[in-house]
Amino acid sequence: MSAAGDRSPPREQSRASIRARAHPGGPPAGRLIDDILVDILSRVPAKELCRCKCVSKHWLGLIHHPDHRKRLPQTLAGFFYGGGISSTGQRLLELPFRFTSLSGDRRPPFGASLTFLPNHHLPVDLLDSCNGLLLCRCYHVSDGVGAFHYVVCNPATKKWVVLPNSGKDSSQVATTSLGFDPALSPHFHVFELVVEYNYSPNSDLCGVAVYSSETGEWIYKEKRWSRASRHSSATVFLDGLLFFRALDLEYHDCVVAVDTKGETWMKFRVPGGQVDDFGLADGFVQQMLFAVPGGQADDFGLAHGFIQRSQGCLHFANFQSDEDGVGIRLAVYVLENYQSEEWKLKHSIKTSDICGWTDLWFDVDFDFIAIHPECNLLFFIAGGVTLMCYDMDNRQVKVISYLGGAKPLFLPYVPLYTESQSLHN
Repeated sequence: MSAAGDRSPPREQSRASIRARAHPGGPPAGRLIDDILVDILSRVPAKELCRCKCVSKHWLGLIHHPDHRKRLPQTLAGFFYGGGISSTGQRLLELPFRFTSLSGDRRPPFGASLTFLPNHHLPVDLLDSCNGLLLCRCYHVSDGVGAFHYVVCNPATKKWVVLPNSGKDSSQVATTSLGFDPALSPHFHVFELVVEYNYSPNSDLCGVAVYSSETGEWIYKEKRWSRASRHSSATVFLDGLLFFRALDLEYHDCVVAVDTKGETWMKFRVPGGQVDDFGLADGFVQQMLFAVPGGQADDFGLAHGFIQRSQGCLHFANFQSDEDGVGIRLAVYVLENYQSEEWKLKHSIKTSDICGWTDLWFDVDFDFIAIHPECNLLFFIAGGVTLMCYDMDNRQVKVISYLGGAKPLFLPYVPLYTESQSLHN
């Protein structure tokens, strides 16, 4: 029976007594201890912070509390996925967006329908994701059939900004990508890779249009090398450069990088080649083409592999024939120094040691998805339906979830809970 004058239910009394035992100094002292702990956790790298969640349920609650997310580093939460190809050939995600976490949970950390966007009842395409921000293409019927605006948003804070028109015809734009790194700048950039004709895999890359949230304007710069054919749609933003793969008629399969001003296009020849001086035309343009390690080619003539940013470096993963010419190996390379012009082999393993594969039909059996931004985890789709993870450190494979559909597009998502001055309604 409760004491006279105390009308609190017995269950609430027991909860209060538990909190009192957990924090002998009373609730204020307990909050002070939690504030100190959160301040310490805010200085822990994202990878180690994930391990801290396993210390206790109390630590897990502190790390996931909405009031603390702005102070704590965030890591890869999961992937948006789905399918769709625009009339210009760019791969994209169409509503409703689907999401899977690294634990296999299908529930997104926010409303995946993005109902906070303007005119959200009209079609919305998700084009890219970069460090917490999403690049969307929102259509507006009032502006005519097919008219749209780019919108960059942060789903964690529900902030967004509509970009002005770039002035480029949609038939000229092969790929639109987002570049954002809060460690370098609070501002983001949107890149339109422009081609002569966007209806052929052999369309020549003409240049790049870049939007800066700092200036609020688009700039356009022409490419300064001869004949580079249409690239794959996957891009990576790293060190203020947008990386993408291209098929150059002189250097063959390569990785290209362009800076946020469209002025730096540096170029490295495939190993064994020589570099021309034509990349220094007009005194301000350089060119950079990174030689991609050898591998099988896809429909665009590019090696069957992909580029990713991980642990601050550009990575390239690919399949190669084994030394005996019979087996197949998964090889992961890293480009630690752009000036060295050298890809270093980081990891290699027989595919038979991963999942028992001795031969691969790339369109059916295996699709690269991502490399974890903070550790040596490689994500891939097996058999078109199973999302899996391969740990390069312990050489173990883990099933994350079973997904329907074949060869969907996956966009990694890292939550960003801090307010961004570059986003305003």
